[in-house]
Amino acid sequence: MAVDHVLKWYARTIQSPYLHYGYWDDPETIDPKTFSLKDILQAQEQYITHLAEQIPDDVRSILDVGCGIGGNGNAAFLLDRGYSVEVLSPDKYQEAVIGEKFGDTLRFHRTKFENFTPDHRFDLILESESAAYIKIQPGFEAAHRCLRPGGYMLVSDYFVINEDESGSPHLKGAHRLTPYLEAARTAGFSMVKDVDITPHILPTLNGAHAFVNRFVWPTTEYVLYSIKRKHPKLLASLRLMFNGIWKRKQKQLALIDSQEFQKYRRYKVFLFQKETT
Repeated sequence: MAVDHVLKWYARTIQSPYLHYGYWDDPETIDPKTFSLKDILQAQEQYITHLAEQIPDDVRSILDVGCGIGGNGNAAFLLDRGYSVEVLSPDKYQEAVIGEKFGDTLRFHRTKFENFTPDHRFDLILESESAAYIKIQPGFEAAHRCLRPGGYMLVSDYFVINEDESGSPHLKGAHRLTPYLEAARTAGFSMVKDVDITPHILPTLNGAHAFVNRFVWPTTEYVLYSIKRKHPKLLASLRLMFNGIWKRKQKQLALIDSQEFQKYRRYKVFLFQKETT
């Protein structure tokens, strides 16, 4: 798999070892127009703290699937708490980042989870915002293959709960909730916990939306004005060349609209347990 340049950009700009929506303890008190980068980093740390609280007491070994740049932070967090951790991702850049920090102390598997055959079984598989990248049935089959009897899957991700003909970007890039849960049952997994944390991730979306309105649009408007004033023909050419791309990018901004998110998606934390026989 080629380098994921979106992950690379995120890591270099946010400068957080984590890669997820974050978790805000008191979302109703958050003003997205005023919170800082420090607040975002704190929400990132609260996310893995909250997630780790869902890990059962009989878990010792963990496979972090789709660890991403977040595997850097998640793995360190879990290692510090005494877990035996291995990480998995098909991305070369993620392998390089984790290798640079951990060296040989953290085992990295560069492969798609669906293709992974372990040389031993784990107590728990962690999928932190990676479930959407894994094909449903092959993913559960791989989980069943990787877990000991009675082992667990801890999944934290967003799922589509409502569909229409709008073409909303929220309908893409996420699994439909009902088929996902049905596939879990068919694969031999029972539900232990089902926690909806949607309200706790919304401030991140609201903050991104506020940032775009405060900085991105005014900057874009100023740049276009400057080009029009000094190079009107160039602006006309640019509009002709990039009009389609511009319209697509504007539509994608719905992804940081918290109302649209809630209309189509729910952010869920699931703890599944594999059958014991």
